[in-house]
Formats: sequence, structure tokens, C-alpha cells
Amino acid sequence: MSGNSMKVVPVIMAGGAGTRLWPLSREEKPKQFHDLSGDGSLLEQTIQRLLPLRPESCVIVTARRYEDASYRELERIGMKGMVLSEPRPRNTAAAVLYATIYLSKIYDDCVMIILPADHYIRNPVEFAAVLQKAVAEAEKGRLATIGVQPLYPETGYGYIKAAPGEGGVFAVDSFVEKPDLETAKRYLAEGGYYWNSGIYAWTSSVILEKFRKLMPRHYEAFAPLNALGADGIVSSLGEAWTAKERAFDSVESISIDYGIMEKAHERVVVPGNFGWGDLGSWNSIDDILRPDDEGNRSPSTGRAIFVGARDCSIFAETKRVAVVGLSNVVVVQSGDDILVMEKDSSQRVREVVDIVRGLDSGKKS
Repeated sequence: MSGNSMKVVPVIMAGGAGTRLWPLSREEKPKQFHDLSGDGSLLEQTIQRLLPLRPESCVIVTARRYEDASYRELERIGMKGMVLSEPRPRNTAAAVLYATIYLSKIYDDCVMIILPADHYIRNPVEFAAVLQKAVAEAEKGRLATIGVQPLYPETGYGYIKAAPGEGGVFAVDSFVEKPDLETAKRYLAEGGYYWNSGIYAWTSSVILEKFRKLMPRHYEAFAPLNALGADGIVSSLGEAWTAKERAFDSVESISIDYGIMEKAHERVVVPGNFGWGDLGSWNSIDDILRPDDEGNRSPSTGRAIFVGARDCSIFAETKRVAVVGLSNVVVVQSGDDILVMEKDSSQRVREVVDIVRGLDSGKKS
């Protein structure tokens, strides 16, 4: 290995279908492949932000049906990388273990940066600096997590409580579930609490050992993959795929937070303030679009018309959409579907998706 530092390999989680962003995000083409800001798809932007770390290569963990689309994104950026297809979604613990076993076939050891494909980050330079700190912690054998300086009492995120300390890195006191509003307000007032970004750094050897100790069932279920070799672990064919199906079938759906981070020692949080947004709902996407004088927003400027409207957002994929005399409304057009929603109801889009699935399966039967 060159110099003292290890190779850095980002592992991007890009498996979700993002149902709360229906109708734009759907199972055929989920949100990570859409350009929501006008600056490239979410997956493309995620990869671009990692370039200052000069990663050795990149691993994308996704569903088999998104394998080709993921390779196209890597090609567009000119990033060396590998796509690992999951036979079925089993949350982040299984995805991380899958990627770790693959990387342990290629490197004696490397620093893994785990990050979701659907985040928005306004200040990529600051973000890269925070990641650099996390990588340095990982090289010391620690499990580093990125905490985001909370800007308001958000109830939709989990929090990380930092132990008191000096400098830019703190020991983790605890991971805290999504709070109610009063609790979130208290966290902000007390200080030392950070939004849990779901972004981590550790070495492949350290995380593998944590799986062995803290998630033995996962470790055992995935052990047969060790016999495959790197090419086999990547393969979506034959016996290799069957071995992967067996591994994923035999573990429960557990997040890496719950399975490892909440129980492990040597955990540190690296706080950052880089304009982070988790693009989980139509409401959250307002954060990434510049408003006009009336607070209206759209990335599809040529197709969005606002007349006497205030604080409205339009996402028009192919058709022209006009909003007249309304306020606090989102209109989304994608394919043959149109969503018109009062902004504060963005968490209810899942209910629409359930109804649509029922209607669609009725058509097929």
C-alpha cells in the first residue's frame, strides 16, 4: 500500500424505492436516479461529493433491477466502481456486511465510507473536510459517524448524543430514537445532540469483527460468501446468486444503527454543518430549490407557471403545469400520474402508493 494511509472506498446505499416521493420516485426508477435539483441525479451528486477524498473505487449496493442504471451513473462520472445487487432488501446491516465481505477479498484492509444515495448537501467542500476527519478516526480503529448540527427541533430524524469533550470529534454517549417535539426542543436547548445522518466510516477489518461479535446471525448467514471470491460475490448468476439469496433470506431486516452502532464501543461522532438534507419527502425538497420572490419553487422552470401563487412547488417531468391562486401546495407530474398535495401532508403520500399498488394489482389479475 502506498504511504501509511489506507485506501478509501465509499459504499453507497442505493436500494430504496423512495415511495414518499411518488409519482416521480417509483419502483421502475427510484429517486436516486432522478435530478431533483437541476444539478444531476442524487446518485451522481453523491459520487461527485466523494471525489475530493480521491477514493480508490466505489461500491454501490442496490436492487438487481437498478444494476445497469447504477453502472451508467458511474460511467458518466468516470468513477471506477462495482455494483453489488441485493437479492432482496434487508436493511443497512445486511448491505454493509455484503459490501464488507466483497472488499475484504480485494484489500487486506481499507476504510469504508457508508452513505445513502438520497441526501442533499449544500456545501460539498465542508462535507469533504468532515469526511476526512471521519476517515482519520476510522484509521485509528474507531467507528465514526457523521452528526449534523441540528438547525431546528426536527422529529423525523434520529439523534446522536455526544459525550462532553474537546476538539472536533466526540465519543458517542448514545443513539436516540426519533423524538417528539418537546424532546427535540430540549435536545436543541441542551446542546451536544446531533442529527444522525446515517453516514459512517470504519475499516473493513473492524466492522467485520463487530459483526462477528454483535450480529453473529448475520455473520454466520453471510459466511458462505467468503468461499466465492470477489467475482463470485459480484455475480448475479448461477450458484453465486443462489448463495446470496440464501444469505439474505436467512437474516432479519435490521439497520446498522440498531445492530452495531447502538451496542459497540469505540464510537465517535464527527459533527458537521454542511447544509444537509435527507430527501425523504416532497416537503424536504424545498430545501434544495431556490424560491422566487413569492416563495414558489421548481427545477423544471420552462414547464412551471405560477400566477398569484405563494409558497408552491412544481415538479413537472414532461408536461407544462400551472398553479393559480394557491399557496403551500406541491404539484408533481411524472408519466401518467399527477400528485397535488398540501405541503404539510407530505408524510401521507405512502398511503397513495398503497392505494395505487392495489389498483395496479387489480388490473393485472
